[in-house]
Amino acid sequence: MESSDQFNFSIFKPRNIHGRKNRNVILTMLLIWAIAVFGFQVLLRVTEKPTPEKTLVMFESAWPSVLSDNPAHDEIDKVLHSLLLVKGKNTVKPVDQKILSDAVNTLFYKLTPDSVSMLIINQTINLKELKKQLVEARDQQYLDVSARIAETIKSIGAAAVPYTGFQQGSLEAVILVSTLDATYFESLSGEEFSRLPEIMKLYLTHNQSKLTDTKFLGFPFHYFYTAVFLLILFVTLCLVYNILIEWRLKKEGIVE
Repeated sequence: MESSDQFNFSIFKPRNIHGRKNRNVILTMLLIWAIAVFGFQVLLRVTEKPTPEKTLVMFESAWPSVLSDNPAHDEIDKVLHSLLLVKGKNTVKPVDQKILSDAVNTLFYKLTPDSVSMLIINQTINLKELKKQLVEARDQQYLDVSARIAETIKSIGAAAVPYTGFQQGSLEAVILVSTLDATYFESLSGEEFSRLPEIMKLYLTHNQSKLTDTKFLGFPFHYFYTAVFLLILFVTLCLVYNILIEWRLKKEGIVE
């Protein structure tokens, strides 16, 4: 009489030679899959190196000039542009955002004449008051305050264009208007800005390797490998497993 458990299979305690062979195939497939997945991540770590963004290179080239007594307009513009691009990142810590905002205000008011600066300062104060009113506004009042806020933002952006070159609606212009405040420092040489180069380097330096820079079939190689190749490999391993097991069953004369 046949045993009721003769077809049972345990990967941890194989009951016969066929079970051990089956286990070995499964463990081999899992090892190949683990090496393909985790080995690639290790390879990325080994081959990657810190690579600065072009924005950081621009900042570092203009930063010494901005710290001088009479910085060139172009150098101020470069640093201002790089600061705004970093401020637009959603990964920037609040404490770093504060330093970036103070630096943006300081540089912006260096670019503008006193008459324009006073006009924009008054508008930024008005904008803050309108935003406070918006919190408690209802119905038509809410729509009116919203319209006044949009008009004020547009006015500030228009006043800044001749001195910054940031066209209204651009990313830099939007971030600039939202950053401007009524108070600012006279220069960036103070202690409060000593961490600025460190902050810029932190958010503008990323690890890259040839595996991420190389293109393969129109895709970055790391994307193709993880999104396409690993999927194909998984399906292939499943097919190979079934073929091997079917072959072994026939070889050993086992009928399911």
